[in-house]
Amino acid sequence: MDVSQPIAAPRAAGGDTTDVEVKSVAGELPASLFDRSPVEEAHFDDLDTELVGAFLDAVRERDPSGLGRFGDDTELLRRAGITLPDGQPTVAGLLALGAHPQQWFPRYVIQAAAHPLASDPPETRARNQTTISGAIPRMLDAALLWARRTFDTSIVTEPDGTVHDRLAYPLIAFRELIANALVHRDLDHWSAGLAIEVRLHRDRLVVANPGGLYGITVDRLGRDAVTSARNARLVAICQHVRSPDTGARVIEALASGIPTIAEALVEHHLPPAHYIDSGIRFTAVLHQPTTAAASARPSLNATEQRIYQALTGTAKAVADLEHDLNLTGPTIRKALRALRNRGMVTQLGGKGRPTTYQQTNQ
Repeated sequence: MDVSQPIAAPRAAGGDTTDVEVKSVAGELPASLFDRSPVEEAHFDDLDTELVGAFLDAVRERDPSGLGRFGDDTELLRRAGITLPDGQPTVAGLLALGAHPQQWFPRYVIQAAAHPLASDPPETRARNQTTISGAIPRMLDAALLWARRTFDTSIVTEPDGTVHDRLAYPLIAFRELIANALVHRDLDHWSAGLAIEVRLHRDRLVVANPGGLYGITVDRLGRDAVTSARNARLVAICQHVRSPDTGARVIEALASGIPTIAEALVEHHLPPAHYIDSGIRFTAVLHQPTTAAASARPSLNATEQRIYQALTGTAKAVADLEHDLNLTGPTIRKALRALRNRGMVTQLGGKGRPTTYQQTNQ
């Protein structure tokens, strides 16, 4: 697209998404430049002064020899891609630092809701439904607040005897999923009518955003230490954007998000995340453990827990587990022997058939 032409208020969704999906799967989508475009009728005053001030401070502290060497605020914002020479904000500038980006991008929001509980009246359709808007750092803070209010909380005793509240899902994993969705969602016109969606079911948490993976495939997530950004300008800006509530970073851009999620789930005794890329939508699913897995947890180490959960629902070979969990063959075989000795895993195959493993009594 011609980035010299301003982006108008987006049209409703309903374009030729089939063509988008085909091109995405085929790896033929061109580099996205939508985040660099000026926004029609937006002005410098439409930026959030608090967020802009924190951004300028962070850049000058963290990148003093690069972007931070420009002493004039106006020049720094222009060179960062937040504004154009006449002060008009870009798409990336408004989304990251705008006072209310939804004035131009009404569906750049998070639609969050929890499904009814078994104890809710039959007519209940959802709980804690909310629409989260604002600039990216404010949306991220609001999403975490929603999670704290909505996730079930258990009182647990730690090995050292201390008692703590534990949310059903680790906040650090939820934060990584939301941050990724906010900066990597597709900004093309076809996705203008689609929001980021968060759905809390009784047994799983689902986070979905418009646009499939960009420059990487699901099987390489968390295994390749590379960053691939559909919205490169937006990502570059958000590295220096800070939370107005906590001062925390929004993103690191170090390809650490997926490994962080995996580690948090292991520490929380939850199964590995499930990632789905349909080409036009990327979905992450966090699951609650099965009853059998929950009862087995106290006797398992972190590696054994991961392997046991990975065998939920289907039998897998050692090679499958290596691929899914990014563990070595000897480590997996050692854990499988321990699980078999406990009667928790059954070995299948033999007599010419491939050797696979599954949870006992499935």
